[in-house]
Amino acid sequence: MILKALKYKSKNWSIFSGSENKEVVAFENINLFVGRNASGKTRLIETLRWISDLLDPESHIEDVAVIDTHFEIIFNDEQNIIEYTLNFDREASITDENLSINNDIKLQRRKKKLFYEGIGQNLPFEINDRFLGISRRDNLQQPFFEVLHNWGKNLAHYSFGGNMGKGQHKMNDWENTDKVNFKNFNKVNVIFNKGTGQFGGEFIRNIICDMKHIDYSLDIVLLDTASTYLFLKVKETDLETFTYFEQMSQGMARAFSLIVQLNYSLMAKIPSCILIDDIGEGLDYDRSKKLIELIIEKAEGSNIQVFMTTNDRFVMNSVPLKYWSVIHREGNKSVFYNYQNSKQTFDDFALTGFNNFDFFATEFYRLGFEEFIQTA
Repeated sequence: MILKALKYKSKNWSIFSGSENKEVVAFENINLFVGRNASGKTRLIETLRWISDLLDPESHIEDVAVIDTHFEIIFNDEQNIIEYTLNFDREASITDENLSINNDIKLQRRKKKLFYEGIGQNLPFEINDRFLGISRRDNLQQPFFEVLHNWGKNLAHYSFGGNMGKGQHKMNDWENTDKVNFKNFNKVNVIFNKGTGQFGGEFIRNIICDMKHIDYSLDIVLLDTASTYLFLKVKETDLETFTYFEQMSQGMARAFSLIVQLNYSLMAKIPSCILIDDIGEGLDYDRSKKLIELIIEKAEGSNIQVFMTTNDRFVMNSVPLKYWSVIHREGNKSVFYNYQNSKQTFDDFALTGFNNFDFFATEFYRLGFEEFIQTA
């Protein structure tokens, strides 16, 4: 299931769509968000994570709800268009909630209507203003809630500025691999254990192949249990001894963790949304470029959607503009310029002969061709 568009408004921040000046921002299967510091890159990632927590049936709304906030999300699930809206007031109470699939209304909170599959019509319902209507788990009567639950549950969030799972080795972190929390990027050992259990050698070979693609040559990847701990370790081709995960450089550990979890999502055919903040942080230019190429190659045409952020010029030059969304801060709103809302501007830039970073640095995305010529 692909997140096609988002509308988000809160007391302190909102998003807008480029030259269209609309409140709804459209996304693609692969998205790279670029912008200056404080433009809203990380805030967008955190907002998507927050929405996924709301939709995750195992989350508690009191832990994720915020005051005075409204959002609308549009998903494309194969042939279905799913639209969901939610509104919180200043007391963090839910004042409105709606769900429709292909324009067929399934939930209208204000009108107290909920669709029941068994009888094929809406019936009145009551619910506490601290609980989501979609939190009901009746798979016979409201099976259409499950796609939202699954999206919320299977979203994966990676911060390349973090340690990506170093030091997470205790047995109680991995014994129950039936409940893998993809939002916790510190559990790479858990997901590796689950992947090898389900897919065996093929899973490990894919990891080795992908690591080689970014110039980390590995011969062996395995789990080593000792006492009450589970250790991930690798045998690098040019080294005689094993390297444990926590001994890896930060860049290698981050790339390895992402590759393990990306391969598991693909092989398990889990429709996933992957958020990667500060992609390439800790990696040299060549490896960063190759990692991004690998992510794009794997995600295109798959059941995985990727959202990445960066303000690194080398990363920007590595990613084709068709995947870009440039975020421009205007007061308390972030304005998004991408190929969907500014196609002509993106196409015009190809005529300049400049590199991708210049598209951002000169604000061509906002000013367009004529003003660029005047200032060049």
